[in-house]
Amino acid sequence: MMIWIIAGLTLLTFLSMFLIGNKVVAYTLGGIFAVLTVVAVGLLSANMNSHFGMEKTSVTTTTQVYSATPAQSPVKAVAVKKIGSDNYVLVYKNAESDAQASTHFVPNTSKIVEATKTTSTYEKTNVENAQVKTVTTKWTYKSDLWKNLFKHKNDDNTVSIKHTLQVPTTWQVMEK
Repeated sequence: MMIWIIAGLTLLTFLSMFLIGNKVVAYTLGGIFAVLTVVAVGLLSANMNSHFGMEKTSVTTTTQVYSATPAQSPVKAVAVKKIGSDNYVLVYKNAESDAQASTHFVPNTSKIVEATKTTSTYEKTNVENAQVKTVTTKWTYKSDLWKNLFKHKNDDNTVSIKHTLQVPTTWQVMEK
């Protein structure tokens, strides 16, 4: 929307400067429209550079997960493999009835930008059941006005997605 506003203000500046016969009116309106054009360009630049009109918001979700070991096993465990500096591929069951554990949070190398925004790790903590805590941080518009002015067609305003596997202290974590 802001692009159209800038285009309209530029056109109005041009029309008022060159098509109005009275010089005082032409320069007054031309000056006003020129200043408004500069302000609109400044707002658009501030939004693109510093996320003007936006704020970071985080949404946290938790999902219960299950041990990678067979149901009859007395030992509860998950497997982790470190990839990169602070990122892990995690192996656990999604449901208690699953026959085998599956891998989770393997980076999608065909979508590098998404892969760099996503991290996964684990921690032993005082929880009753194992769970994956996901914190998704995004830039969101502060109001509908800013959204209508600055939103692009397919904005992906995701800053980061952090998955943390929280396992009870009694569980084993098998590292590869």
